[in-house]
Amino acid sequence: MEAFVRGLHRRKDEAMIAWLGAQLRRWWPSSLRAQLMLILLPVVGLPVVATGYVLKVRGHATLVEEKRIHLEGVTALLERHLQQAGGFDALLRQYAGPAGDSTAQVTYLNGRLRGYTDEVAQAFPEVGVGYFHRGLDAIVTYGPSPQYGHTVGQTIAQNHPGRGVMEYNRMMTVSGDLVRGNIMNAMRPIVENGRVVGYIWANEFLDAIDEQASAMRVAVYSMTLFGFALSLAVVFFVIAQLTGKMAVIKQGLTRLRFDLRESIPPIKGEIGEMVDAINELARALLETRSMHDNILDSLADAVITVDAQHNVTYVNPAGCELFGCKADDAIGRPYITLFRSDAHFSSLLLDTLQTGREHRGIEIDYPLQHSTPHVLASTSLLYDGRGHQLGVVAIIRDVTKTFALQRQVAQNERLAALGGVAAGIAHELRTPLTSIRGFVQYLQGSTDPKEWQEYGTIIIREVDGLNRIVSELLDLARPQPLRLEAVQLNRVVDEALLLLPEEARQRGVEFIREFDLQLPEIQADKGQLKQVLLNILLNAVQAIADAGQVRVVTRVEKDGRIGIQVTDNGCGIPEAIRKQIFDPFFSTKPNGTGLGMAIARRIVESHHGSLAVDSAEQQGCTVTLIFPRIPPGPSPL
Repeated sequence: MEAFVRGLHRRKDEAMIAWLGAQLRRWWPSSLRAQLMLILLPVVGLPVVATGYVLKVRGHATLVEEKRIHLEGVTALLERHLQQAGGFDALLRQYAGPAGDSTAQVTYLNGRLRGYTDEVAQAFPEVGVGYFHRGLDAIVTYGPSPQYGHTVGQTIAQNHPGRGVMEYNRMMTVSGDLVRGNIMNAMRPIVENGRVVGYIWANEFLDAIDEQASAMRVAVYSMTLFGFALSLAVVFFVIAQLTGKMAVIKQGLTRLRFDLRESIPPIKGEIGEMVDAINELARALLETRSMHDNILDSLADAVITVDAQHNVTYVNPAGCELFGCKADDAIGRPYITLFRSDAHFSSLLLDTLQTGREHRGIEIDYPLQHSTPHVLASTSLLYDGRGHQLGVVAIIRDVTKTFALQRQVAQNERLAALGGVAAGIAHELRTPLTSIRGFVQYLQGSTDPKEWQEYGTIIIREVDGLNRIVSELLDLARPQPLRLEAVQLNRVVDEALLLLPEEARQRGVEFIREFDLQLPEIQADKGQLKQVLLNILLNAVQAIADAGQVRVVTRVEKDGRIGIQVTDNGCGIPEAIRKQIFDPFFSTKPNGTGLGMAIARRIVESHHGSLAVDSAEQQGCTVTLIFPRIPPGPSPL
């Protein structure tokens, strides 16, 4: 419970501090002049006021202390005079009047001491002095006697401080309403023969002391006010100088915003060093901007920027040449006006401005007012130094001529490829056709049934070879649609291995399986995948001259895709022909058609997979197949 209460108080204190901070931020002035006034006035004014207050308090105390010391000094004079006269006892021994008449004794003592007390009172104006005899219980003298002589013979009240002086034999200075009035009274006991016989006093009216203290306070107040006014003037002067210099800097910065050549006027002192640094920075920025402008002006690609309102803010000379306009005419105009109004053009730049989606290296036709060039465009959002979006910048390269040349090259490549395919087809068909023609010509002159039977079998075999070539060409040019189903690749590999000809096993080739038993299924055409694997396995067997190994590995790749790796230790593929193994009709085998690997890659790619071959001469060959786990979409072919 106690911890809960402490937490409650702490949260309350934190809430109060937060509220005070919010109020301070709310009412704190925004102008530099007002802020400096609020900071400097207390800093400069408070010490002056505090000093004046301390002087007033200490001055009054010092004045009172000085009066006390002064009055005590006067009592010392009276004491010394009485001692020189022998004291009360000696003076009374000289008294010749009636022994029991106390009034006569007081009169006698007054006559002996009055002259000196009047002399002291005259020497110290406003000071009243005198003697009191304890035994006679009466005032003996009170000077100046013209004013206070009537008090001689009178006693003092029982609670008078003088009785405490005599009672305790201790000097005392008190202030209050006494015989003379409202006074400060310094009293000194008179001791003769070890006993207190009376006391001496010296007093002064408190009104006089107050008048002096008041005069001193007026002087202190005057000096404090003068000091505060002087400090206020100094603060105003300093603030005026500082804010004046800041105003010059502010105006200069405003001009620099529009023209970096407009330097700030020089100022003396440390602020002047800051101004010099700003001017130097402006010159550096001007040089940097000039360099950037020169770079942009010298670019062969068009550069154009557009603000948030779709208006052109900059275009370089290459852009002016591309758009067929002048920079002054284009800047400030809507970007879309640079294109033909009837083109219904979907601008990449405006799409970036509206959606924030940037484009990189997009080929597009630009329906400009004077032409429709084919360009390569990239767009990016444009930000200022604080991260605020200014608009969009586009870099546009006119690739019309390059595009036309690429199309011509592509057309030539297609024609060359077509010629190569035609040459390959002609080469593959010529040999069996030549054989068939020769056997037919021979059989035209033969009547032997055995020869017809023997050569007829050869003709049929050659025709079957032609059919096989035509079928593979059709598979390559017109692929069969995929029949997708859940396929376990380990099982497909096993079935492909079973389909290998007996010849492969008779050659002493060892097949090593390294299957991932947790291999997930994929969506694929089982028959076509089996065709690919059978083709790759046959190539591996045929690459091994004598006994060797073919290793088949299945695994899950790091990215989650499924991989099959077929590795043999055969003759390998020379580097010179490695790039040609996927070309139609390219084969290193005497009886090969050169279509197997081309068809295999087409089938793998139709499954959204990849086929890679890594080999070196006399170091074997590794074929890697990678398939996605998700079902592929329609074949792009």
